[in-house]
Amino acid sequence: MDFIDSQSLYSKIFASAIVAIGVTDHEGRYVIVNPTWCQLLGYSQEEAVKLHIKDVTPREDWDTSIVSFDYLIAEKGRQMRKQRRYQRRDGSIFWADLYASSIFDDNGNPMGILGVFVDIDKQVIAEQIQRELYQNLEELNTELSKANTDLNRLARHDALTGLYNRRVMEELLQKESSRSIRTQRGFGVAIADIDNFKRINDTYGHDCGDLVLKKLSSLFISGIRVTDMVGRWGGEEFLFVLTETTCQGAMIVIERIRAAVEDAEIRCGDQLLKVTITIGLSFHMGDEKGRDMLNEADLALYRGKKTGKNQVLCYQEGCMEGG
Repeated sequence: MDFIDSQSLYSKIFASAIVAIGVTDHEGRYVIVNPTWCQLLGYSQEEAVKLHIKDVTPREDWDTSIVSFDYLIAEKGRQMRKQRRYQRRDGSIFWADLYASSIFDDNGNPMGILGVFVDIDKQVIAEQIQRELYQNLEELNTELSKANTDLNRLARHDALTGLYNRRVMEELLQKESSRSIRTQRGFGVAIADIDNFKRINDTYGHDCGDLVLKKLSSLFISGIRVTDMVGRWGGEEFLFVLTETTCQGAMIVIERIRAAVEDAEIRCGDQLLKVTITIGLSFHMGDEKGRDMLNEADLALYRGKKTGKNQVLCYQEGCMEGG
């Protein structure tokens, strides 16, 4: 094997390396670059030795690039690896994985910086795309979760009043009826209807009618106990399920709600509206006839409407009556 001197070998390695190699002086001016460096950045070797590191660095990256350069020049024997952007001769920009180390003379004086880098632009772009896709996926999942929550709420709540809808109230009524039979404890079911509601819509418009429905819904929520339930049964009718109570106790709650509605003043534009409700109540103490409570409450409501409105009537004769 023919002897190859060290200088010739280093020269061949420098020229043949598939990584970009550039050496600068202590002020950041290039003194030598290899062919791969020229290929990646678009400069000839003659042009390269007239460049400063700023010339191959995007303007917005100058500050960080100079900080890194100054750090290496000042720290003997220190090395650095970083991902940084380079700017080609045509102005295009690419990402590179840079290995840089300080070069000192025999007396320890800084001579310059050796920089070796490879083009990782496709990798960085792919990672950026992946991060963006992941972020978009996270945002989409958040939106889908919120949409599902909204859909679940819409499926269980009346859109106008925010109260439980009829389907949910039917489920709650069935559960409470079964529980009452099992525990032999009483509960009440009441149906409330807004008196003369059609007149309100015809006289003041449906916006005022909607306002009345929402205002009364708030009064219902604040008037019942935490264990009770209320929902919009349909139109201007509302259903109450009053748990763990006596007939007299149910009457007290419902009468309190009726009185609160009568005392309320609802302002719609320039109009001050006074509204009343009629309520029919049915009460059972854990017996099978409790399954007829809806019909019984509706019959009591009908009787209340026929005998003057703005009152509470109970279907059961033994229950305290109010109104």
